[in-house]
Amino acid sequence: MAKPTYYLWKNDFSTETAFETERNKYVNCGFRVITFVDGSAENNIHTGIKGLIKNHWNKF
Repeated sequence: MAKPTYYLWKNDFSTETAFETERNKYVNCGFRVITFVDGSAENNIHTGIKGLIKNHWNKF
């Protein structure tokens, strides 16, 4: 069974320690954690992922 995915925006955290604490919390619960370091957390991440797949689909 594949691990569920949890997305974190790194710029939501004021320190690296706060980010690592939150990331480790999800990793320890069995999640695969994906971290975004740039862009706005207000944007719908699924729209971005769909656009990324669409832009690179022809390369496969």
